[in-house]
Order: sequence, then C-alpha cells, then structure tokens
Amino acid sequence: MKDIKMILKDRYDKVIDQLAGTDLWPSQSKLRLALPIKDGKGQYIFNLKEGGDGVSTFALDRNDVFIPTMFGMLIELVKKATGEKTLYSFVPQNDGVNPSVFEAGFVDGQMNKIYSGHVQWLLDNQVMMPAFPMEKFHYVPETQGAFVLNSSDEAVQEGIQLERNLDDMLTLLYPKYVIAGTREHKIYVNFDAAGNTFGVTEGYTANLVLYMDGFLVKGGSEYKGGSGINPFGQAVGQW
Repeated sequence: MKDIKMILKDRYDKVIDQLAGTDLWPSQSKLRLALPIKDGKGQYIFNLKEGGDGVSTFALDRNDVFIPTMFGMLIELVKKATGEKTLYSFVPQNDGVNPSVFEAGFVDGQMNKIYSGHVQWLLDNQVMMPAFPMEKFHYVPETQGAFVLNSSDEAVQEGIQLERNLDDMLTLLYPKYVIAGTREHKIYVNFDAAGNTFGVTEGYTANLVLYMDGFLVKGGSEYKGGSGINPFGQAVGQW
C-alpha cells in the first residue's frame, strides 16, 4: 500500500488538475466541529455549515467547497479554568481517586460504548455514507503517558504526555466526497447510550469532535467560469 503522504499528495494533484483553467486553488485545511457529550445521549448531529467560530472550530462557508481526505470522530476534554482542549482517539480515564496517567478523563469506561456505534452522512435527503463503523476511529497510541511516585510512594501527575500524531487519529476516506457550502451536509453519530452516564474529572467538560482534514477551495461552490460549468458537479466519486 502507498504511504499515506503519497496518497494525499496524489489526491492534491488531482484536485489541481480538476481546477485547471479556473482561477481557483485548493489549500490544505480542516473542518472541525464539537458537540457536548451528555449523559444518556446516543445521537449527535453535526451540520457542516454550523457551529464554527473560526478559532478552534471550523464550519464550511456557503461559497466554498471542501474535499475531505481524512476523517476522525474524536473525544475532547476541556479544562474549564483555562479553556485548554485536548483531543483523544480513545476514552482516557481518571476517576479523581485512583492513580491515572491522564491529568483528566472519564470516571469510568461507559463512554467506550461509542465505538460500537456508526456514522451516517446525509447530503440533503440522500444517504452518502449509510453506516461507517465507529471502531475505525478507535486508536490507542502504543506509547502512553506516565505518573511518578514521590518519596511516600504516592502517585504524582507530572503531565507526561502520551504519543500524539494527528494522522494516526484519523482514518483515510476511500471515496472522493465533495462538500459544497450550498448543500445541506449532516453527519450523524449513533450508538446505544440508554442508561449510561459519561462523567469526567472535576473541573473538565467533554465534547465529541468531528474532524476532517482535506482541501478547501474558496469560492468553489459558486464558480461557473467561461463554460458555465462548475468543476465540482459530483458530490461523490472516485479519486
């Protein structure tokens, strides 16, 4: 199999070729939207045109086109006091009582149920992705963080970080999806959360984060050009 960087470079070149003769150019970018995780809630709906603040979350502008190449459904812990945000591709645990390599986390493992669920992607009323398995987003780094013991053999959290590589936290999208800002794109996460609670370490909140890495074409959804044809006519296709 090709190296992932070679695959992405090949895809970028194909988008460049697709835009030949226009005044449009692709740039590396992302879509990043967050929804608060709530007890007992097993469905989360991301509208790709809503919820972005342009600082830590990014939605799609109506005039633009985004072509995702990598896709992730991640867990985010937010420190209330500072607003510091940390992304995970698994469920970190810290009940505030027992020693943990994580400064913060969920008080138990109930949130792991999300990885038995699935993702559905709707374009207007058309199903583009019927049931993408959430297991694809579950990645636990080989190298974990650590705590140290003081002179009394008590665990002390020193903030030693786990191995972190965003590319490892995302999965490659095999079809070529084109997200136009003029269309309604909604992504649903569904899993069985009935009767479950998703408590986190005191002083923190938890979000579910949709993260897409790919190519942004500013003005791409409105472009007609001399021929009157938009180069992004297909919502789904092959690379």
